[in-house]
Amino acid sequence: MKDTPDHTSRDHAEFSPSSLKYVAACSGYNGRSGTSAAAEKGTRIHEALEVRDPSALHDEEEVEIYEETCRMEDNFLASIIGDAENKEYHEIQVDVELDGTSTWGTCDRLTTFGDTAIMGDYKTGISIIDEPEKNWQAKTYTIGAFQKFPDIKKIIFVFYIPVRGEVLHGEFKRKDLPKLITEVSDVIKAGEKIRPLWEEGAPELGDLSPNVNCRFCAYEDKCPALGAIAFEVAKRVSENTLPDVDISDPDNPETLEQLWSIAKIVTNWATRIRAKAVAMARDGAEFPSLRLRSMGASRKCNNNTQLLDIASQFNLPQEEIIKLANFPLKKVADAVGSAAPEGEKGRMAQEFMDAAEAAEIIDTSDTRYTLT
Repeated sequence: MKDTPDHTSRDHAEFSPSSLKYVAACSGYNGRSGTSAAAEKGTRIHEALEVRDPSALHDEEEVEIYEETCRMEDNFLASIIGDAENKEYHEIQVDVELDGTSTWGTCDRLTTFGDTAIMGDYKTGISIIDEPEKNWQAKTYTIGAFQKFPDIKKIIFVFYIPVRGEVLHGEFKRKDLPKLITEVSDVIKAGEKIRPLWEEGAPELGDLSPNVNCRFCAYEDKCPALGAIAFEVAKRVSENTLPDVDISDPDNPETLEQLWSIAKIVTNWATRIRAKAVAMARDGAEFPSLRLRSMGASRKCNNNTQLLDIASQFNLPQEEIIKLANFPLKKVADAVGSAAPEGEKGRMAQEFMDAAEAAEIIDTSDTRYTLT
C-alpha cells in the first residue's frame, strides 16, 4: 500500500480555475465554504489516482470509478503517445500570469513528449462538463502550462468523466495564448470588481446574472437579481396579487415575512416542475442536457418476527438485531396504552415514556421549527 496523499488541506486561489465557470456566468458569484459527501468522495478518488492505489477508497462504487478512470486515461495516453519518450507530472501546480491579475491551480496529471503536453483532469461526479475549448478551467490551466513549459507548442487538454463514460479532449496551440489570456483576465477582473460589493450590501442588478449555478453561491439568499426572478415567477403562478418587496433587504423582519410567502409559492411550483420532468423522462422523453438517474429505493422489513427467525438461521442472536433496531417511541407508547385497562391507556403510555426517559435511553434531537 502506497502512502495516500492528503488533498483536504490544499489551498485554492480566490478565483481558482475550477470556479471560473461560475464567475464567467455571474461576476458576483462566490462559492460556499465547506464540503459535501460528493466532494469528499471525489477527493478520495483523486488521492487514489495520484498514486494509482485504491486501497484507501471507501466502497465498491469508488473503486469502480477509480478503475474506469485509470482505464480511460491509460487508453487515451497510449493512443496519443504510443512508445514515445515522455515525462509525467502528477498534481502539478500551475501559476497563471494574466493581464493585470493572476491565479493558480493544480493539474491532476500532465504528460510531456516532444513539443506537446497532455493535461488530464478527473471529473468523478455526474455534472455535465463543457468541451475543453469552451471550458474556463481548461483554458486557465492551458495558459499556466504554456507559461511553465516554454518549449511546449501544443497542449491537448482531456477531461476523464467515468460516471458518464466520456473522454472530452481539445487542442490549444501556443499562438492561442494571447487570446486565452485576454478571455480569462476579463472574467477574473470582473469578479474582482463585483465580488467585494457584497461586503457593502449587494451589487447592482445589472452586475448580476442569475443562473443554474446560484445554488452553489454563498450569496444566494441575499442576491437581488435572483430574488427578482423568484418574485416574477411567484407573481405569474400565484392567484393572489403580491405586494412589491424590497428584496435587497432580507434581514428586515417585515421584508423577510413577505419573502417567506414568495418562497413557498416558488418552492411549490418548482416541486411540481421537477416531478413533471422526472415523469416525462421515465416515459422516454429526452432532454438536451438532463439525464434520468436512479436515486435508489429504500427497503424496510414488514415482518419483524419473521426477520428474527431468519436471522437466527444465520447465527445472529436476537439481541444483536435489537441493537440495530430504531423503535418508533410514539408507536411503542401507544401499544403500551392499548394493552392497558380502559381508562388507564393514556396514563400507562405516559408512564412508559417517563420510565424510558428516567433510564436515559432516549436521545432527543434538536427541536425543528417552521413559520405559519
